[in-house]
Amino acid sequence: MNNKGDSRIVEKFLEDNNMTYLFLLLANLEAERISNLPFTVKRTLQGKVTTTALEHIAANVIPDYVVEVEDEENDEEVT
Repeated sequence: MNNKGDSRIVEKFLEDNNMTYLFLLLANLEAERISNLPFTVKRTLQGKVTTTALEHIAANVIPDYVVEVEDEENDEEVT
């Protein structure tokens, strides 16, 4: 089956069932990802990991904090 067919199956499942389950599953995965970030990256985050993860999933934006911190460090070295 192609990705389009798979996508339709997932969408049908979510329409027929509770989307809250998927939201919480994704938020849990995002919280785990954030928890595994290096300390130097995690200290730049504000608030609790779970709250940040829920905000990311709700906004459908998953930032790459490692790249952002490296970019900031590179900018500081240049100036």
